[in-house]
Parts: sequence; structure tokens; C-alpha cells
Amino acid sequence: MNATQTENPFDGIQDLPASTTESTRAELFADAKRGFVRLRKDFAQKSDKPRGDTILAKLVHEHKERPLDLLLTIHALQPILKDSPLPMGSWARLLDCTERTVRASLRYLEDTELLKIQGKTSTPEIVLLKENGDTTLWTDSQDRSDGNRGFFTLPFEYWTEGTIDTLKLAGKAMMLIILKETQNPNAKRMTFVMALERAQEWYGISERTAERGLYQLRNAGLLSEKRQLVPDARHPLGSREVWHRVLNHPYSTANRETLRAAARAATERPTAK
Repeated sequence: MNATQTENPFDGIQDLPASTTESTRAELFADAKRGFVRLRKDFAQKSDKPRGDTILAKLVHEHKERPLDLLLTIHALQPILKDSPLPMGSWARLLDCTERTVRASLRYLEDTELLKIQGKTSTPEIVLLKENGDTTLWTDSQDRSDGNRGFFTLPFEYWTEGTIDTLKLAGKAMMLIILKETQNPNAKRMTFVMALERAQEWYGISERTAERGLYQLRNAGLLSEKRQLVPDARHPLGSREVWHRVLNHPYSTANRETLRAAARAATERPTAK
């Protein structure tokens, strides 16, 4: 074979499409591996009064949907950010927004003392503070100072299946609240029960916001509900309605426990020598 018949080694090498929001999420959340993010329960509800004085309630009250999106995403990707911070463009693509929106959200979260920003403006290095707003450095270990504190989990499907895009702020808030309330697979009651007029007292969000949030979850096919009649001596008919609610797969208690069990097994598995 002479030189003119030699194959060109560059044949077939062509530019490939740039990463999309969907493919960026798929790749980065696969790298984060665990399959879920752990969030402190007092991010959604305090164990002491006023129980609704929370970071989640503040974000809802101030209509800060993008800062909430960014905060949850940073917590979820924390395992892969320490030594390899993401450029601003990647954050924008992850959240399907502009870099300007990401910068504004980062400033808000820093002003609210939920994180600190270091490094270059184009590739910010993020130092997380605890999501409950106590202004101390974030840690993955449980707070021992309050025995009622603990964590609830949010599966990565929230990002990879586009739930973050489907729900608006009210729906996201109610999802986080229900996740918090249905975390324990050994609880006596496996459902979320709340009279809507208690939303402000218990979680710091208005009755109307709670109602809108449940509607969004229901409309997205993420909520199952069952009515129960219970005796009530003060009711004219002698009974009143109680609504039991749960989140559907992949946000169900059972699936979240499966993810947690798999993560525990992975950490306990001996590494190959």
C-alpha cells in the first residue's frame, strides 16, 4: 500500500454536540454517586418554637426560588465540588438559567449566611454553612446538641427527571416538608397529615401557599391522598375529614430507604487491594 492509499487517521473525528441541561445533570449527579442528598430536618421545621422560623420559610416568604434551587444543588453535588469547583456556566446550565441569575442567587445565599464564596468569580469555590441557618460550617454528621435533629433525604431524580423544572416554589416547599415528615420508615404513621390552616404555625408558610404546593404536586403526579373520617364531638355531624398524603416513587419513604441502604452497603463494602 503506497502513501496515497494510507487511511487518514482523522477520518470520522467530528465535533460532538455540547452538553445540555439534561446531560449535564446526568453526568454530574452520576459522579456524586450516592443517589440522594441529606438535608437537616430543621431546614424545613424547627424542633422548638417558633417551629416555622426556618430557612425554607424565609426562602418562600421572600420568593427566592432560584436561591433555593441553587442551595439544594450545591448540597447535592458537595461530594464532587471540593477539589473541582464548577465554572459559572455549568451552574447556569444545571439550573437552566443565566449566569447573572446564578451570581445573584450566590450573593443572596452568602448574605443569608448559608455559604461563603472564595476563588475566582468565573469558577467560585463554595464553602457551605449549615442549611438550618445557624451560620456554622456545614458537616455531614448529625448535631448532637439537639436530640430531635436529624436528616431527611431528597433523591437525585429531583434533578435528573426534571422535577426541579416542573414544580414552582410552593410545590418545592411542600415536597421538602412532606419528605421531612415521612422520612422514618419505622414511624407509627407513614403519611403526612396537616390541616392547611396549621401551615403557618408549623412550617412558616401560608395556608394558600400550602394549598398551591399540594396542587402542584398532585398535578405533577407526585402525590397520593386518602381521606379518613374521624370522630369529632364538636363537629355537627360527629366526624371530620383528615387527609393522609404521601409522595409517589421515587420520593416515597420506601424508595428513599432503599437508596439509604444501598449507600450504607457501599461504604461498608471492603475495598479491593
